[in-house]
Amino acid sequence: MKPDTCEYSIESSRYAPENARLDKYSRNRILIEWVGTGKRVLEVGCSTGYMSQFMKGRKCVVTGVEVDADAARYAADYCEEVHVLDLNSPEWVTRFSEGRFDVVLLGDVLEHLVNPARVLSQTRKILGPNGSLVISLPNIVHWETRVKVLLGQFNYQSCGTLDHTHLRFFTLKTAQELIESAGCRIVRFHPAIGGRMTGHLRPMWQMLAKILPGLFAFQFLFEVKGQ
Repeated sequence: MKPDTCEYSIESSRYAPENARLDKYSRNRILIEWVGTGKRVLEVGCSTGYMSQFMKGRKCVVTGVEVDADAARYAADYCEEVHVLDLNSPEWVTRFSEGRFDVVLLGDVLEHLVNPARVLSQTRKILGPNGSLVISLPNIVHWETRVKVLLGQFNYQSCGTLDHTHLRFFTLKTAQELIESAGCRIVRFHPAIGGRMTGHLRPMWQMLAKILPGLFAFQFLFEVKGQ
């Protein structure tokens, strides 16, 4: 495969980590803990099921939604069922009955959508009483991206903050505005660390992210309820 072909692949399997790091600072670990145990979960953008397998291990019943049919076949090993659907189509949500799920997980999904606020509003309808949305969004003004822009660089990549399939870009303020515009209420927030330099001195990077999330958070994590 040519390097540029790999760089701009749209296959969802490119998001599956070779080693899913689940230490106390891991974005994946925090999302899974927020989902909880023994829940009925809809994982939107489940890719190959690399998150679904951890939720299944916590006795959750996971239903997956994935646009990439090849990745969905792998996710079927961990999900009760997987639906190949395009969230940009307003009809996607009609596959699911009202009140069916305890949690809807949207891990780095909304930035890929034409109308993320509409999708958030739709997911509220399929949540049961006291159900939650668990959301992760990348931070476009993370310090690494700021340095690149300062140097005149805004180069799309195969994954990460400047993923070439991103249609929307979020700061902490606009992420909060998106959630509130969909009629939702934020009940928990966590600034997740990431990027090239956070493999070491992770407690220090996490402390900086808590103090200045707009600068040092790589991703914004939210637990959200309907109003």
